Amino acid sequence: MIAQSLSLSKLGKLVLLTGASGFIGTRVQNLLVDRKYRVRLLTRKLDMALPSIGFTVGDLTVPSDCQQAMHKVDIVIHIAGEKRDASRFWPVNVQGTKNLLAAAMEKGVERFVHLSSVGVIGADPLQQKVYHEDVPCMPRNQYERSKWEAEKLVHQAATKGFPVAILRPANVFGDGDPEKGLLRLMRNVRNGWFVYLGGRNAICNYIFVEDVAYACLSLAEHPNAIGRTFHLSDDCTLGEFVERVSDELGVKRSRLELPRPLPDRIRTVLRVMRRLPGFSQSSLALRLISLNNQARFDTTRLAEELEFRCPVGWRAGLNRVVRWYRSQGEI
Repeated sequence: MIAQSLSLSKLGKLVLLTGASGFIGTRVQNLLVDRKYRVRLLTRKLDMALPSIGFTVGDLTVPSDCQQAMHKVDIVIHIAGEKRDASRFWPVNVQGTKNLLAAAMEKGVERFVHLSSVGVIGADPLQQKVYHEDVPCMPRNQYERSKWEAEKLVHQAATKGFPVAILRPANVFGDGDPEKGLLRLMRNVRNGWFVYLGGRNAICNYIFVEDVAYACLSLAEHPNAIGRTFHLSDDCTLGEFVERVSDELGVKRSRLELPRPLPDRIRTVLRVMRRLPGFSQSSLALRLISLNNQARFDTTRLAEELEFRCPVGWRAGLNRVVRWYRSQGEI
């Protein structure tokens, strides 16, 4: 079933957006509307909250639903993906992308933007290294492998002359995050409990959610994006990030830091522990690794080829997150 507002039928190109109800997708949807695109959502549940938005009620995993959604579409922005339920990684992330690509290629859409993740690289977070878009990908877990398989499908379509573009954001944060990212860190900073277990120079690979939305549209609009893969990260040191959190919360900056040799020893232990089954994806491991991260993701290509700069940035984004958590009574 397709419902579309006739009042917008002559305004802009028609964009099919998947994952519109998600954390990133809602921001992309709002930005598309602001820029006067006609928008259609492929969604499993009809929502008429925005009468200016068109809908196809269907599922990515059903090829015929993807075909129906693609009617007269100019641009596809594919945000939808499964992150939590491992049983759905392959059906949604891989088969769903395959179905959507097949429908888009058959209908001859002019641009297909695919949202992936820097996780497909399988970067070693404990190695001091800058990762470029063209490094070999060696994903380390089921989710990352499913995203990499989806990327390979997009690359295959590109070899056939189909106009695709891939965006790989780093760790996305922002107000409205259903996973409440950064809340634990902010509470620790507020309470004076935060300790630099990996040193102040550990790397934060963060990107504000609205900057991801702006980048998606840049890939949809810029002629240089076709056939290219782009990293998106607005990184800084952990010291810079935590000090900014302290300032936003109006509390004293943390000075709790381990003596110089200990962070290196912690990283040595973590390298060994990461090889143990189940440890690398445990909540403890993820926290320790994030406090010791040494990896960076190069964003030069996005800046030089698409002239993209983050319109919001992590500092202003952090201010919004703090205000949001306060409004929710979380901090």
